[in-house]
Amino acid sequence: MSKATRSLSCIALALTACFLGVTPAVQAQTPGQDAAQAPAPGDKPPQKRPRRTDRIFARDLEGIWVNAAYLDALRATRAPLEASKKVAPLVIKVQKEGYSYPLVRTDFDRAVLLRVIDIQPEVKPGAFRVVLAADDMNPVSASETTNISFRGQKNEQGRFERLAIAEPTFAKRKFQDFVRVEEGLAPLVNGIVIAGRYADDKGAEYSFSRSGEAEVPGGRFRYDVRLSPKGANCSIIEEAQDEAAAPRPRFGFRWKGPALELYEVDAKKPDNLRCGAKPVAVLTPKAGEGEK
Repeated sequence: MSKATRSLSCIALALTACFLGVTPAVQAQTPGQDAAQAPAPGDKPPQKRPRRTDRIFARDLEGIWVNAAYLDALRATRAPLEASKKVAPLVIKVQKEGYSYPLVRTDFDRAVLLRVIDIQPEVKPGAFRVVLAADDMNPVSASETTNISFRGQKNEQGRFERLAIAEPTFAKRKFQDFVRVEEGLAPLVNGIVIAGRYADDKGAEYSFSRSGEAEVPGGRFRYDVRLSPKGANCSIIEEAQDEAAAPRPRFGFRWKGPALELYEVDAKKPDNLRCGAKPVAVLTPKAGEGEK
């Protein structure tokens, strides 16, 4: 083996050891070396280094994170359009994909996808930064990475429930509190905004489930709550279907006190949806019945 080949082998071995967090034996042991290094009778065994509990890994961040102030506004208004006028929405999702951890950030109008390549501690306890890049399979330079600062403490079960995140694209690196959404974003929003059982003034029944199933006098369908703050003048429910299918049934909704008003939607211009001036139905929640 040439000197160059031996040098490359040593470098590769060192890099592998650094990645795995182990220290390799770079020299072959000679016969009898083990016996020479064996502890003498009565010697105490070497103490193991205590396991660090302050390390943060990509799997610790896996899940859906929503800025808490937006959720508060959504609960107060029960209308995504009105909530977005009070607080700009921001969602961060980390989900394992093979050996990779893609991290998506969105304000429901635009989205940025990068991949976690490292998580580094910062000076203050509970503070760290996530290093992201478009490619996590090849070497990248510092100019190709994005750093996002996080702050948080794990609960007794060793999980993050809340994080303060200084998102750079949509929040201009200002720290905001984020909460982990366990059930998924759509069920959470549906439950806050519209899920329940209702009746109109003629006694016709309507129901909207947290899981996204609607039942109205005209039939049943799966629905999505439109979360984009742009392109409409009222909050909108859209039938969940293939994007290629057209036209996509929609209706607008507004809360007026305890009543839920439904509106026709003019979708002639898909990027400028307009709700009618008068409601086509006024729904009253059915007393004593929760959503199914």
